[in-house]
Amino acid sequence: MKNFKNLKKPFIVAEIGNNHEGSIKNAIKLIKLAKNAGADAVKFQIFDPSRYSSPKDKKRILQLKKFSLKKKDVINLKKLCDKIKIIFFATPFDLKSAQFLNKIQNVFKISSGDNNYFDLHKKIRSFRKPVIISTGLMEYKDIIKVVKFYREMNFFKKKENLCLMHCISDYPANKNNVNLNSIPFLKKKFPNVTIGYSDHTLGFDISALSFVLGAEIIEKHFTISNNFSKFRDHKISLNPNSFKKFVKQIIKLKKILGINNKFINKDEKKNLMTMRRKLVLKNSLEKGKIIKNNNLLIVRSPYEGILASEKNKFLGKKLEKKVIKFNNLLKEDFIK
Repeated sequence: MKNFKNLKKPFIVAEIGNNHEGSIKNAIKLIKLAKNAGADAVKFQIFDPSRYSSPKDKKRILQLKKFSLKKKDVINLKKLCDKIKIIFFATPFDLKSAQFLNKIQNVFKISSGDNNYFDLHKKIRSFRKPVIISTGLMEYKDIIKVVKFYREMNFFKKKENLCLMHCISDYPANKNNVNLNSIPFLKKKFPNVTIGYSDHTLGFDISALSFVLGAEIIEKHFTISNNFSKFRDHKISLNPNSFKKFVKQIIKLKKILGINNKFINKDEKKNLMTMRRKLVLKNSLEKGKIIKNNNLLIVRSPYEGILASEKNKFLGKKLEKKVIKFNNLLKEDFIK
């Protein structure tokens, strides 16, 4: 993925995060399951525990060490993704992890917790690769500041190189508080930025609705099983079966929404001639008579004839032949 321009819309990301719990076997299984479920990409979280959490929080650091993947394992996961044709990328949680990821991925994600961490922004911006930024914990004024920071580099003035993800940083997020109208709001305020949605609600109905409102990239947490362990993220994730249903729902919605145009579709065409009003004579008229408004009925007719919208073109014209009462007027009835 070089940028967001030519992605299938919506682009669906299976957020594996740390649901592998430090096991390379689990990570491999999750990637294969995500591919089979219809995801376009998988996303991981890469970090150095000592550069991520407070040294005082020893319990947290111990858990992070158990969940962290080795660099060689991350490289092998990327190779697997390339092999089975699913896009790999990860969120770095420290500068060294960002530097490492720059060697193996073409797009970066910045988490809501770090969207005000400008040292990380600066590092990632320097790579000149597309960036996805979650906007949880941010107000509009904060988003303006971040977008302005990226737009200082011309590379990020293009829509296909910068994405804002509407996000509510609550786990699980209350469906009544997700404020999905933020999506069309952001699309209006930032027309040259790709807008997506990172979902932390239970189920997938809110994610599907985000697509209807214009989300071009949708990220949903993904797990082997919602009861895999006591780790919180499993509960807010979609399992392979529910993720498949989610993808199918998006495909249905995509067909229903159609394209940004207005046209007569193939099913309408069969009704076009029968439902349109046409010009019909109130009384029989002889050859040479001039058509006046009071000669006409404008009615629905299943037969071939002149459409009501063309009436003014024929008013005042002479008939070339006799036309019988209640017959549709035809273009060939007139002197050319």
